[in-house]
Amino acid sequence: MADYRHHGQGHHFLMVTIAAQGQINPARHLARRLAGIAVARVTLATPLSSHRRLFPGSLAAAGEPDDAAEEAPLNLDGSGVVAYAPYSDGFDDGIHLDAVDGGLFLESLKSHGSRTLAALVHNLAVRGRPVTCVLHTILVTWATDVVRDLGIPTVHYWIQPASVFAIHYHYFKGHQSFSSVTAEEKDSSYSIELPGLPPLRMKDLPSSISVPNPYLYSYNEIFIELAKYEKPKVLVNTFYQLEASVIDETTELELITIGPVVDKRFVYATEGSRDLFEEDSGDYIEWLDAQEERSVVYVAFGSLTRLTGRQIEELDLGLKESGRPYLWVLRKDSRPEEVGVERILKEGKGKVVEWCSQVRVLDHKAVGCFVTHGGWNSTSEAILSGMPMVMLPQWIDQATNARLAEAVWGIAVRAEAGDDGIVDAVELRRGLDVVMGEGDRAREIRNKAKEWKEKARAALAEDGSSSRNLKAFVNGL
Repeated sequence: MADYRHHGQGHHFLMVTIAAQGQINPARHLARRLAGIAVARVTLATPLSSHRRLFPGSLAAAGEPDDAAEEAPLNLDGSGVVAYAPYSDGFDDGIHLDAVDGGLFLESLKSHGSRTLAALVHNLAVRGRPVTCVLHTILVTWATDVVRDLGIPTVHYWIQPASVFAIHYHYFKGHQSFSSVTAEEKDSSYSIELPGLPPLRMKDLPSSISVPNPYLYSYNEIFIELAKYEKPKVLVNTFYQLEASVIDETTELELITIGPVVDKRFVYATEGSRDLFEEDSGDYIEWLDAQEERSVVYVAFGSLTRLTGRQIEELDLGLKESGRPYLWVLRKDSRPEEVGVERILKEGKGKVVEWCSQVRVLDHKAVGCFVTHGGWNSTSEAILSGMPMVMLPQWIDQATNARLAEAVWGIAVRAEAGDDGIVDAVELRRGLDVVMGEGDRAREIRNKAKEWKEKARAALAEDGSSSRNLKAFVNGL
């Protein structure tokens, strides 16, 4: 019989996320920090398809611990271990979220996930490693129901900025700024005023709210679950100084800032990315080494964005007309089949790769600007590297991130899309000139980026606010 009780042998955190690089990265980075700070064991549970891509030789079935998928202990005494284990989301051979109906995906994720995650919790207990706390990311709030009757506490790990959390919180609470918006205003420049946030246009809102989609209910489930507790704790991948105003205004919940959760030490100590995508050979670093300081434009749109052929053509033209060298991450599965790398590389000063170590690139002295979709992982990594950005938001939280980065933090320029949704070459060049030029605004953006870099690193220092918050969270369990 499985023993789910905690016998004082140290914490065993189970962190549950979906098969998306944008969720796995912050989960994995937090897992390492927790394992080190709490002298704990952390098991990162991802769907079977992603587990197999992370560990190609794995033979583990969904719901089974995988002893072959463990990282080396973080502490000299053998403690501080990050392990990996698979559960099933019903798509064990993998699926791109664009290729499946959102409602079907969420239904499958919950039904298959609940059953196989319960099996994993049971099997861990049978092996003498009972779970003492479950952390879960967006879309997997159902994990709380899996362990509720076992008396295992659960905590939501919000992997987007606190501002996006607050927007959803006020939306589901029926804030008057949302309830009074007419259909006509939704298509205009109407501003929404929320506590602790700058004025937000409809186009600045997360796509879960601004565009009808089946994922909105999954966001609502987060707040339905949190409402069951008095002043619930939420771990947030940000740091207090960056979003102090909105955190201070969200008093009904305890937002625990523990970010930016980027484990640079592991990135630099590890050969290969151990991501869902295979990293190109290291010659892109050698290519960067040969470029002038702060001359290169780094272009990357994350793991989920699929650009149209027209958008790629405009980016290609804008980069070439800028006259600047560029490193462009453009995977085969993120572009139409008819768009070949050979045509993109013709003329210009560019290098195209399938995947790379983004942290290493952003830290490289040759890189002077990051053209990005503005996902929170990419934005956080840019902040931590002091890298100015030109932002082309696509969906999810990206429009809000771009608004904050430009209007509040002063570290970016948002490239505006036309009525057809395309950012043209002229607009891209405008953004590059603003960020990489020698004008007053360019210097101001670069100075702000340096300032936020120092503040972010201070928050992550041993006595910094984020480190203290994480230690206090562990001690309070």
